[in-house]
Amino acid sequence: MDSRDLEMLLASCIHDMKNSISMILNSADQLNEPDKSAEQTNEQLANLRYEASRLNNDLMHLLGVYRIKERELPIIIDEHEVHEVLREQFLRNEILLNKSNMEFELDCDEDEIWYFDNELIGGVINNILVNAVRYSKKRIRLKAWVNDEQLAIEISDDGCGYPDSMLHTPDKPQKSISYRTGSTSLGLYFAAKVACLHTKAERTGHITLQNGGDLGGGIFTIYLP
Repeated sequence: MDSRDLEMLLASCIHDMKNSISMILNSADQLNEPDKSAEQTNEQLANLRYEASRLNNDLMHLLGVYRIKERELPIIIDEHEVHEVLREQFLRNEILLNKSNMEFELDCDEDEIWYFDNELIGGVINNILVNAVRYSKKRIRLKAWVNDEQLAIEISDDGCGYPDSMLHTPDKPQKSISYRTGSTSLGLYFAAKVACLHTKAERTGHITLQNGGDLGGGIFTIYLP
């Protein structure tokens, strides 16, 4: 990434984080209003948790992008049970999923073992899940399988899908805030960089974006050799 792209990404991300902070403050104020129904309270709590999670993800990704640029991002490849790693991300977002009345499906062989950096891959999955909760109608699926000596981890939803600009260049920073995710492409850019850090022989990890599938919405997939 050149300096101009980095400056553009940072400016968009700061604007997005400012919006999240405004939403958090607004939701907090609404929680103090009298005569609120339980349904209204739950909805505002879900919005509050979503914006807080997204703000945290943006900050983590900013730090990660900086460390990647400075070649200071540590990567620890180790053996992990894939199902447990995915389940951990579900539990991390279980309250958000429940308060959003979201149907969640985890599809992964419980005996599958793979080598990757748990913290980095977990962070990528968490970010995509948080965005999927906001922009899905009611269903999200987290799926993993091995094909052609690669581990594929897929997050799909029944929302409106990704815009064309993201589909064509998922690993490039966008010039504006996306209406699909409500934020910059920082999370996708970071995911692409994390995937590239995972190599084996001459193969390198990568990400893809699609629309459609069984659920009809956006499909994010990260491939790890």
